[in-house]
Amino acid sequence: MSIGKKILVFGATGEIGSRVARGCVEMGHEVTGASRGINKRHRIDLHGVELIYGDKKDKEFLKTLSAKNFNVVIDTVPGIEDVESAHKYFNGRIEHYFMCSSTGTFVPLRYLPADEDHPWREKTAVNFYRQCERDMFALKLHKEDGFPVTIFRPTNIIGAGRVPLELWGGRDISYFQLLKEGKPVEVPGDGTTLVQSGCNDDLAAAFVKGAGKGKEINGEIFIISCRKAITLNRYLQTAREVLKSSSPVEYLSIREILARRPEVSPGGLNFLAEHMCFDISKAVDYLGYSPEYTVEEGLEIALKWCLDEGIF
Repeated sequence: MSIGKKILVFGATGEIGSRVARGCVEMGHEVTGASRGINKRHRIDLHGVELIYGDKKDKEFLKTLSAKNFNVVIDTVPGIEDVESAHKYFNGRIEHYFMCSSTGTFVPLRYLPADEDHPWREKTAVNFYRQCERDMFALKLHKEDGFPVTIFRPTNIIGAGRVPLELWGGRDISYFQLLKEGKPVEVPGDGTTLVQSGCNDDLAAAFVKGAGKGKEINGEIFIISCRKAITLNRYLQTAREVLKSSSPVEYLSIREILARRPEVSPGGLNFLAEHMCFDISKAVDYLGYSPEYTVEEGLEIALKWCLDEGIF
């Protein structure tokens, strides 16, 4: 008889949710995956996961799920209304509610490497403030009503299943197509800005680690990433090596890049120009988190996946 927990994973047919669900099964947990059944993107094998179809916005669906006596609920793509619903239907019934946020809540960084104590509750010109508001709401529910929320804040996610970040500040495959064809590409500034990515497999492993922990992690925030940042120059060099690129590199200001590439998002490019450098010690110490991949390795996996899938 299994000694694992009963775990509900919302979005279990997605890139991250499928990895979380499968990882929990491999740890001996009884896993139910909730899905709307419309995902057509990359996912991994869900053997051993009981799939049920419904929308987490549907209150009757949530009411039915809440009666199943889950120990853990995981949502890798929650909105503030989803947190509110989870509190309504699951609080007092579960040990943990895990939700995914982003280190984009912290920028601009005031010190390097930034940790979970870094300021994040005020709106800035570049931070992900809507996620800040959602996270503040979730932590308020924990403080006032004991809602067992734990927040994971990954850095830029990379790996098989998605086009990786490029140096226009988005996920435009055209940048990597230019590299593959040996055509000129741009780098903002002098290329020394720091970037830190985390592989999707490592992010999923953090959720799996958390599911096995006790109430000591409730009400906590954890930064999830690889162990260290690299420069944009090193990031680009890795991509060039994977794609066997001979592209010349031009170092331009943000204004110059936007003038040349009107399709590029100013917000994304300005965000890319901010240092991303984080300390994952808290996740290592509290969760036993141990990322397997570096930024370079995650980028290589992502680009090879794009090549294998014929994306470019």
